[in-house]
Amino acid sequence: MGAGNQWLKPVLAKGVSMLILLRLKNSPTEDVIKPTLEAWYRVITYKRHYDQPLDQPRFESAFMLWAQNNEWFPTPKEFLATLPRREYPELPPPPPKSKEERAKDAELQRQHIERMRQILRGARINE
Repeated sequence: MGAGNQWLKPVLAKGVSMLILLRLKNSPTEDVIKPTLEAWYRVITYKRHYDQPLDQPRFESAFMLWAQNNEWFPTPKEFLATLPRREYPELPPPPPKSKEERAKDAELQRQHIERMRQILRGARINE
């Protein structure tokens, strides 16, 4: 339950409050909402670290999916099973190769092709 997951508390509070407002079966009563949120936070962050840019959309989506598809208030285990996979940002394309790099690659490719030809002809390469 490190400080790195503190951003998760308001996300959980917003999502849980939405589920309570929808009056799902087994929702916590008003007097136990705060302890419920504390328990959820402890369970969800136990031996786990979440990355806000990657995981906040997942948590928000999971609350919406749960609200759309269920009539009861989830346990943390059920909620975690609803979390979508992480979506990673696309990597930028590699920088273009220089003329020298392309020439070096072409030479290596030529050498590999020649070696394959020798192997196919039955030449013993590693003797």
